[in-house]
Amino acid sequence: MARKAPAIGPNILALIEDAPADLARTLLATRDSENEPDFALPVDVPNQDDDDAVEAFRQELIRLLSTFAPDELRPAEQRARRIRTLSDGKGTSSLRTIVEQQLDDEQSETFEHQLDPICKSIWTYLNARETFEDAESFHFARQFRDHGKLYDAFEVELENSAGLEAGAIDEAALEARIKDILELKPEISCKVKALDLPATDAHPASIMLIVRHGGPLSSVYNYRGDGRRSAIYYRPPNEATLIYTPSLRQIEVCADSPGVRQTVSNAFAEIALGHDISRKPLTWKRYNLSRFRTSLLLPPPEINGYELEHARVVEVEVRLGVWRRKLQLKVTIDDDIEEVADKYLGAGNIIRRAEAFSRIAIAVAYNRVGDETERTLNITIAGTKSCNLQSKTDPEERSLGFALLKEWGILSAFRQLEHDGLRAIFPELVQLHDRVEDEVGGAYLLELGLDIPRLIEGGLLERRDRQDVVFVEEDGLDGEATIKPSTTVGMVRAIGPFGEDAGTRATSDLQMYAINVRWLHETLVRMIKPLLSRQSTQILDPDLTLLGTMRIHGADVPVYFGRRLNDVKTAQRLDLALRARNNAGIGIILAASENMPQHLGANVVVPLLAQLVADDKDPLFNRDGIELAYQTGLSLARGGVAPRVVRTDTQAGTLYVPGLDSLPLAGNEQLTIFERLVAAAQKGSPDVPVKALMDGFGSRSPQQAFRQTTWDTIRDVYIGTSAKRGYWRLLVPGQPSGKAAHAALEAAV
Repeated sequence: MARKAPAIGPNILALIEDAPADLARTLLATRDSENEPDFALPVDVPNQDDDDAVEAFRQELIRLLSTFAPDELRPAEQRARRIRTLSDGKGTSSLRTIVEQQLDDEQSETFEHQLDPICKSIWTYLNARETFEDAESFHFARQFRDHGKLYDAFEVELENSAGLEAGAIDEAALEARIKDILELKPEISCKVKALDLPATDAHPASIMLIVRHGGPLSSVYNYRGDGRRSAIYYRPPNEATLIYTPSLRQIEVCADSPGVRQTVSNAFAEIALGHDISRKPLTWKRYNLSRFRTSLLLPPPEINGYELEHARVVEVEVRLGVWRRKLQLKVTIDDDIEEVADKYLGAGNIIRRAEAFSRIAIAVAYNRVGDETERTLNITIAGTKSCNLQSKTDPEERSLGFALLKEWGILSAFRQLEHDGLRAIFPELVQLHDRVEDEVGGAYLLELGLDIPRLIEGGLLERRDRQDVVFVEEDGLDGEATIKPSTTVGMVRAIGPFGEDAGTRATSDLQMYAINVRWLHETLVRMIKPLLSRQSTQILDPDLTLLGTMRIHGADVPVYFGRRLNDVKTAQRLDLALRARNNAGIGIILAASENMPQHLGANVVVPLLAQLVADDKDPLFNRDGIELAYQTGLSLARGGVAPRVVRTDTQAGTLYVPGLDSLPLAGNEQLTIFERLVAAAQKGSPDVPVKALMDGFGSRSPQQAFRQTTWDTIRDVYIGTSAKRGYWRLLVPGQPSGKAAHAALEAAV
C-alpha cells in the first residue's frame, strides 16, 4: 500500500529532509509577520551524529506542521522555495556572486564554513537578509527577458561608451531623482543598489540596478473572528530591476508598471551615464513582424556607407492556433523562402494565417563603401522584444542591423505622446479605458478616429492577432463566417457557415490590439491630477482609484476615478467597497462611463467627459462644473429628504433614504421591490405582505433578488421584517421599526 504523503508543501518537506535539523528548525520557526502562526516546534535538537534521533526529529517536524491548514503553511512554503532556488544550479553561483561583493571578511568566512549549498542559502537568509534578496534579484535578472509585458529594452546613443562600474554610481542621487520623478511622498523611502555583473558565456559584463520603493496605498478585507470584516491598509513593495550593458549601449528593465520602467531607465541614463534625455530620448526597442504576413521578401534599402547585395529571410517560425504548436521553415541563403513556402505549403499558406511569428532569421550580404571585402550579417528576431543584434560586439554591425530593421518597418521606437496630443484624444482614451475587454479591434479604433500606429509607438496599444471569425447577417447569410486570405492587398475573404462567399473585409478592421491598461491608466490619471488640491494615489480596486482631494468650500473632498460603472456587477462591487470606507466622507467619483449610477455609497458620481473644457487651453477640465455637480448631488448622496427610487433605465436605478447612503439597484425585480416598499411608506402603511411584495416574480422572498453579500449589507439597514409574520417594510432612520411600534402599542393597551 502506498504511503500517504504528508499534508505539507513540497518545498517544506524537501527542506526538512535535506537540510541539517538545526537549520531546518530555525528557518521553519521564523515568522515575518504577526499574522503567521506559531508552529510551536520542539526546541531541543538532537545531536547530528545520532541518525535515529535526527530522523525521529524530522518526522516530528513533519507531524506538527501537518496539523496546520495549507494557507497557514503558505508563508513557510514560500520561504522554503526561495531558499531552495538559491541552493540549486545557477542559483548557487548567483548567491556566491552577491555574497562576495557585499559581505565582510568575517561573514564571508562563516558563509564558506557552511556544509553545502542548502546550508549556505539558509544561513544567508537568516543572517544577511538584504544580501539574500539582492542575490534573488541577480538570479532572475538574466531571465527577465521572458517576462513579456514586464520587460522593456532601451538603446542609449552615447558619444562615449566607456566602461562603467557599480561603485562609480551615485546611488543617493539616483534615489532622489527617482523619488522626485515618481512623485513619492516624503515618508515613502526609495532604495537603490548597484551591483557589478561579471561576464558569462552568454552575456557581456553588465551593471545591475535594484530599485525598491513603496507602491500606491492599497487595501484588502480581513475576516474577523466575530463574523465581521474590516479593511486592512498596506503599501505593497515595488521593485524594478535594471541591467545596463556598456558594450551593447543597452538598458534592460523589468518592472510591473510601464511608467516605472521608463522612469527608472531615464533616471539611470541621466544620473549614471550623463545622458541628456531631453536632447536624445532613449529608444524603446520593439519588433513588429506583421509585415511578413503579406510577404517574406525584403528589399535591400540604401544605407549610407554600405552597399547591400541582398537581404533574405532564411528562417521563419510561426505559432499555429496556440503557442504550443509551431511550424518552422529554414532555407539556405540562395533559396527564395517565399517560393519554397508556396511550393511545399501551398499558395496562401499557413504562414500568412498563423497566430503569431515567434522567430525570423535574416541573412544580409553587403560590403562597406570603399572596401571590397564581402561581408554577411545575420539578424535573428524572437518575438517582439528580443534580437541578436543586442549581442553583436561590432558596433558597426549593430548600427547597420538596426538601421535595416527601421527601414523595413520592423523596429519601432517608443515616442511618448505629447501633452497636446493626449489632450486632443482624451475622450477617446477614456472610452478605451472604460471597455470591459482589454483587447480591441481595428474597426473600433478607426471609428474613434485614433491614429493606431502612433498609439502603438506611444505604448498604449500592442498589436495582437487578426480576428479569424466574424458574424454575418446579410444577403441571406446568418451565422459565423471564417476569415481567409484574399488576393486583394489589404483585404480578406469571409467564408459563410456552409462555404458560401460572404464577401471581403478590410484587413485593418479585423486586426486586434491589446490595450496597455496600466500605461493607459497612468496616462489618464496624470492628465486628471491638475484638478486636485492634494494628490494621494491609492488603488482600491482595478476599476476604482483614489486620486486625492479637491478643496470645496473649505473642506477636503475625496476624488476617485472609476471605470466600467455601466456594468451592473462592477457598480455593485464598488458600492460595497465604498460603503466600507464611509468614514472618508462624501466624495466625487469621476466616471469614465456615460451610463452610470448617480451615486456609489455616499459619493456623487460625475461623468468625466461632461466636464471637459471646449477650447485647447489648460486646464483640461471645468473645475467649477465638477464642484456644481457635487453640490447638486450632495443632498441625494445623504439620502435626500424623502425615500424614493430613481430609475436610470428599465434594469438599473438608485434607492434614496434620508440618513442612509444611496443604494444602487440592478434588475427590475430589485427596483420593483423597493418601489413597492417606498410607495407603502409614503401612504403611511409601511408593512407590505410578502405575497404582494413579490407579486409577479418567480421568487418568494426579497432575499432571492439579491446576491448574498449584498443582502447581508442591506438587511436590517434598508429593508426589514415588521412585527407581523410575513410582512416587510422600508427602514428609515429616525422612524420606529414595525417591531418597536407594535411593542409600544401592546404596552399602552
